Amino acid sequence: MKFGNDYHFSPSLTPTLLMLIIFPLFIALGIWQLNRADEKRHIDQGIRAAEKMVALNLNTIHKTGLSKQVYRKASLSGQYDVQHQLLLDNRTHQGKPGYQVLTPLLLSGQNKPSAVLVNRGWIPYSGTRDNIPDITVGAQTRTVAGIIKKPAKSILLQTDHNGITTDQHYPRLIQAIALNELATQLQYTLLPIIIELDKNDKDGYVRDWQPYYGSVDKHNAYALQWFAMAIILLFLYIKLNTKKR
Repeated sequence: MKFGNDYHFSPSLTPTLLMLIIFPLFIALGIWQLNRADEKRHIDQGIRAAEKMVALNLNTIHKTGLSKQVYRKASLSGQYDVQHQLLLDNRTHQGKPGYQVLTPLLLSGQNKPSAVLVNRGWIPYSGTRDNIPDITVGAQTRTVAGIIKKPAKSILLQTDHNGITTDQHYPRLIQAIALNELATQLQYTLLPIIIELDKNDKDGYVRDWQPYYGSVDKHNAYALQWFAMAIILLFLYIKLNTKKR
């Protein structure tokens, strides 16, 4: 290929093959990041819509599909199962180690016993796993409010060889949440969600709940980087393979 009378474009085989492999790869990675940004944008829009919706009454609604109602406000009435509280280990607040207090709330007016795990907030680590702070809460019937969340997917309780947690002492220290296993041990149904207790509820602890922050801008920035690298690669390919006569 000729560029005027002074320059001649004559690429060799090896850089051409590398160009045909790497250039489309950079473009594909940029498009993938744009698609990821679009996915996160839809998630953000869904969360904003959920936050504006009226609160769900978990005592009266149909329980199917609850896991799709994340970030929506909810209210529920019942009694805390004060005998079976859980401490979710390795939770930090402002750089300090501690636990999150999870208390099942048995829902009123149900045909069969069912409950929701209520995250009552963060408490500090007291220097030893045996010295658990007092997390006593009243067993009277109450109505609480909060935000619907889903437990993380990578959730397993510490188990023995039979897959059943051996520690039967409460409050029980757990590393993660396994709702099905907990429901088997507690002998009542646990809804497939967790409620983050409203900050104004007097029976909670530190509740610095963090809202969902999408990463749309981050993915767009990554896409721009991949496209820029593709342009730089194309420029270098042309420049290094163009010779002056």
